[in-house]
Amino acid sequence: MQGVVGVYSGDNAIQKALNNLYGVQHRGQESAGMTAAGGNSMRTWKGKGLVSNVCRDLFRSFMHPDDYVVIGCASGENADKIALPPLEYESDRFKFSLALDGHVQNRGSRLNEEVVGSLIMEKLRGGTGIEVAIRETMRELPNAYFSMVAALLDKDERRSELVAARDAHGVRPLYLAMNEDELFVASESAPIDVMESMGQGIEQRQDIAPGSLVRRSDEGLTERKLVEPQHAHCAFEWVYFGRPDSVMEGRNVHSVRKRLGQALVETHSLRAAYGGPRKDVVVIPIPDSGRSVCVGVAEALGVTADEGVIKNAYLGRTYIIDDPEFRRIASDLKHNTIRDTVRGKKVIITDDSIVRGTVSESVAKNLIKVGAEEVDYLVSYAPIYYPCFSDPPDKHLAAAPYEGCSLAEIGELVAHSLPSIKEVRYNSPENVIDAIGLPRERLCTYCITGENPLVKTRAPEITMHDSSPED
Repeated sequence: MQGVVGVYSGDNAIQKALNNLYGVQHRGQESAGMTAAGGNSMRTWKGKGLVSNVCRDLFRSFMHPDDYVVIGCASGENADKIALPPLEYESDRFKFSLALDGHVQNRGSRLNEEVVGSLIMEKLRGGTGIEVAIRETMRELPNAYFSMVAALLDKDERRSELVAARDAHGVRPLYLAMNEDELFVASESAPIDVMESMGQGIEQRQDIAPGSLVRRSDEGLTERKLVEPQHAHCAFEWVYFGRPDSVMEGRNVHSVRKRLGQALVETHSLRAAYGGPRKDVVVIPIPDSGRSVCVGVAEALGVTADEGVIKNAYLGRTYIIDDPEFRRIASDLKHNTIRDTVRGKKVIITDDSIVRGTVSESVAKNLIKVGAEEVDYLVSYAPIYYPCFSDPPDKHLAAAPYEGCSLAEIGELVAHSLPSIKEVRYNSPENVIDAIGLPRERLCTYCITGENPLVKTRAPEITMHDSSPED
């Protein structure tokens, strides 16, 4: 996953792009980079680490008075790779730099940008324009998805422009805002909100439609539908990836997560067990995506919501660590408990998902150690049976062996493998879809249903080594 931004502005474009880049940092912490273009020049700088480390000071030495097109990315790609985005391509006439948030299947060891960028530049060298080049690239990669920002320099005409495009499926979000003179593009709407609160004038804002392209140059704004949309918005964007203050496809992330919490209470009839007012029950979130769910659960139950687990934000995403022991240690380092909140209480944890279960067990174990009477786990997402098709295969997904069982049975079986947790309760795929509020056919729910909208087939069955998750 990657956060991308783009700015077309005659007024300090680099600083505005940097401000927006901070706002999508949560989508990628491995590396960061920016490309600035204007007049007859294009310059790219990038490096391993957070935006603040890579771009904060370095960009000043690259500033040029003619810069008015800037793109940037905060990448989750492996920072040990030689090539980091954004990537530049060049022909006799054009120079082209792009960053993507997406996935290209069967790419081998190449970055997504390498695959897409090479195809686009090949077509530009062949004499086609940028719109045709991107459209034909989309058609050649029907099972890929990407939200793209690019800076295009026409060396013959000494002119630069900002290009943004979203594939037909729209799996990853892409948002734009504009006024008469400027265009801003970002993976999510929240950075645009922040920029507006800082005094930036915004006259129009919207999602970039799947299959569409937006261009901004000194000739003005162009919007084109390149291919017919085949909506497949990632459901997990609302559950986990997105900022709670973002709006995607007209649906606020915080509101969706609250509805997921309320659905858990209704689906599992939790008022009978925990309904308030009760001083011996507390609902606590796993930061950060569990916070909005916590509010929804507590409101529906009429009990107290409080902070009980504090996250060290500098340790990154522990669930992606392959080694189980290292993953457990990393989780212990990442999470600390507030003893006064949980001591002597029945603790209800709200979280977005249980992937392998290591982190969930680690958190619950530590809550018991500091005095919680018992720990129940409420999962706002449905049971995950299949790894996302953008991820490597994972045979140790906690719920994968139990596909076909009822929600109650799956929760009981998963809880049995996590000794510090008394109960595990999931939402159903139907609850997730209802909470988002988009038609089922416009969402990608591959990881919880096995229905792959990119190829319109069910996922192959996963061959499990054993019937229990590895923790």
